[in-house]
Amino acid sequence: MSIFRAYDIRGIYGKDLTEEVMKKIGMAVGTYQPGNFTVGRDFREHSDQLEEAFISGLVTTGSNVHLVGTCPASLCVFSNWKLKNNVAAYITASHLPAEWNGVKFFHQDGVGFFEDENKKLEQIHKTGPFRKGAGTVTEVGGMEEEYISFIQERIKPKKLKVVVDFGNGAACLLVPKILKRLTTVEARYLYDWPDPTFPNRDPEPKPESLTALSKKVVEENADLGVAFDADGDRALFVDEKGEVMMAEQSAVLFIRDLMKTRRGPVVANIECSSLIDEEAQKYGQNVFRIPVGHTFLVQQTQAYNAILGVEKSGHICVPKFYWFDDAIINSIYLIEIVSNLGRPVSEIIREMPVEFFERVEIDSTDEAKFKIVDAVMQEAAEKYEKITAIDGVRIDFPDSWALIRASNTSPKLRLTVEAKTERRLHELKKEIMALISDAARKQD
Repeated sequence: MSIFRAYDIRGIYGKDLTEEVMKKIGMAVGTYQPGNFTVGRDFREHSDQLEEAFISGLVTTGSNVHLVGTCPASLCVFSNWKLKNNVAAYITASHLPAEWNGVKFFHQDGVGFFEDENKKLEQIHKTGPFRKGAGTVTEVGGMEEEYISFIQERIKPKKLKVVVDFGNGAACLLVPKILKRLTTVEARYLYDWPDPTFPNRDPEPKPESLTALSKKVVEENADLGVAFDADGDRALFVDEKGEVMMAEQSAVLFIRDLMKTRRGPVVANIECSSLIDEEAQKYGQNVFRIPVGHTFLVQQTQAYNAILGVEKSGHICVPKFYWFDDAIINSIYLIEIVSNLGRPVSEIIREMPVEFFERVEIDSTDEAKFKIVDAVMQEAAEKYEKITAIDGVRIDFPDSWALIRASNTSPKLRLTVEAKTERRLHELKKEIMALISDAARKQD
């Protein structure tokens, strides 16, 4: 599979991704989008040499580089926005295991490069010709302080106790400094040192990998738990009882706070729970469904002038700060929201409508997965009344829904099912799995 993916460029270091390949990626992006670049990196063992190779290629196109060094992804994108540079390039493989690395590109407004843009880079990378010029490299200081000040000026939580699980990822380089400035917040930390091998938990925060955080929140009698992914661009939250919150449950808390002072629609990807729709309806607001993917989230939150954008995976846009998503500032904002609730988070969650939810990953191949989804779509269109096909096939019923889509990052199909009762969940899951199996057999 190509290292040029739907939302980024990623591969196994030394196999798919070498210094020579990375240098040509720099030459390709400098040819495709010449200008001023903000470049940052995570602390994977090979990130510094890949960054050096990338920059060496980029400057040969005449583009100028502003280095922000080792940092979480949020700081790199924020710095690009403040510096008014054209493109942010962040060297990372996000939540993938230690042997992986890559690069994510973001436009000035924080929208990531789309798949067609990454494919254009792939074509230039393969064939050239490359732009010629003599760019410059400048180390930029002061952005971390500017970022912390930006947050301090806008978010002022009341007294609260929080536990933060960094998973040895890049957020540990910055978040403790922010929380230290917020003197009303008492913070406890888990895995708060950088380690590119991620020895303590999966670098992707998932309910099953957050047992230590859940336990620590209860032991510390904390009000909230926060868990970041490896590059610090996503976060999940844990209530005071140690229960991991669905992204949509935390989104409801954001919506309620935002609606106190403004009105506007909400953007949610096709995989998000109906909780979002039910909450937005209370305020007479629409929910616009979008394809899965961080890049779509940021772009469509802007396009719809939404007050909030949310992804099932934990990416969230809060435009009261800026258009692009930022897990760090969103986490600090949720700390403020929880500090103002006046009662435990679990009570709020318990009052939300009950939705039974399950996600199933089905092994496939990159060649077959899209054909299977197309076959499911044809059969579903004949069998069911309400079909949405903006990303895979979503089938809606009055009491439930199911989504079948091909993964953008792995050779898998993903089935997501939600229902008002557990019995209906199992019935629908069985029904749709049979539909998928039938479609897969027809591909053999």
